[in-house]
Amino acid sequence: MSELAEKLAPESALAADDFSDLREAAQRALMQYGFPDLKTEAWKYTPIKLLEKREFRSEAATSSTVPELPFEACLLHFDNGILDAETAELPAGVKLEPATREDFEGIEYGGREDAFAWLNLARFGQAWKIRIEGELAEPLVLGTTTADDFAAAVHPRLFIELADNARATLIEWHAGGGEGMVNCVSNVRVGQGASLNHVTRRSGGDTVRVSRTRVDVVRDAEYRSFVLDTGARLGRQDLNVFLNEAGALCEIDGTVVLDSKQHVDYHTSIDHCTGHTNSREAFRLLADGTGVGVFNGRIHIHEDSDESHSDLNTASLLLGERARINAKPELEIYSEDVTASHGATIGQLDDDALFYLRSRGLPTEQANALLKYGFAAAPLEGQADEDVRDWLLDQLQAVL
Repeated sequence: MSELAEKLAPESALAADDFSDLREAAQRALMQYGFPDLKTEAWKYTPIKLLEKREFRSEAATSSTVPELPFEACLLHFDNGILDAETAELPAGVKLEPATREDFEGIEYGGREDAFAWLNLARFGQAWKIRIEGELAEPLVLGTTTADDFAAAVHPRLFIELADNARATLIEWHAGGGEGMVNCVSNVRVGQGASLNHVTRRSGGDTVRVSRTRVDVVRDAEYRSFVLDTGARLGRQDLNVFLNEAGALCEIDGTVVLDSKQHVDYHTSIDHCTGHTNSREAFRLLADGTGVGVFNGRIHIHEDSDESHSDLNTASLLLGERARINAKPELEIYSEDVTASHGATIGQLDDDALFYLRSRGLPTEQANALLKYGFAAAPLEGQADEDVRDWLLDQLQAVL
């Protein structure tokens, strides 16, 4: 991967700023470990060699636009991956400011499997911190869009903090075209008694989208994630949730829909670091044409984490003979007094159900669409915000 390292991380491009020592350390780690390959277990299905075939400019030539939302929301627009803070209109209870050295304290990465996190640390532009207090009256949208001529490699860096007892709906919306790369790293902290409704909506043509999110959940706090991903030429999402104190809750619900020439990987992990914590996860993947989907879900219940409860379930539909889905649920348990379960199924549309619908007068195409929608919509129907739920389901229906 030396060619890729030289392309994405030339040493001459290191910025000279207050984070120079962090950047230099990240650069050394990246050169030491290199980028993952087929022998790197967590990346063996991710075709990052695609990046070797692309040329990256330093910035996009034209601006991108965010599609309109059908409900009221506050927008922070990352135009071609870069936030223009001067145009941001923040609601009461939301504070936006540049991140400081203190925000980076304690951040640790591993070896080759964390190469894109090292790359982000070496190449991020302006890192931003978003702090939310109280209860937001409307969703806060982080809209990352790219123009059709986008060919840059950008590395957004975010720190998001919910104050104690805060309540918020946060929507991450990634859309647009171009053959560039958006490599985003986010650190999220959900304060004591706080509740975060985290919605992710991704679509993206030929753009390569790599995203890594760490969420720390403390005492009596709740983190709920809803994902609707309708594919990209190459997409990779790592979501790592740490339930650090008693009463912490995590729920993850996701739907991924893929068609030809699309490849999306979702790698999630939930760490029960102490007892009296709860988690639940449900993911559904649909792949048609030559689409490839990957789901790796891991539950790790640490030692001395008694009275923890967890459930992980993934179900997949192969809609084409050349489509592929790789699903791997994992349980790693080091405490005895816990309940944990996992399951994974991969199949095709039910012929009996299809026959039943056709016997009731539905054309084959409409019957197929109805069955696909019923399967894919289930993880999204638990979204508590009615307007957001309707938007996600409308987006899903339009794709199917």
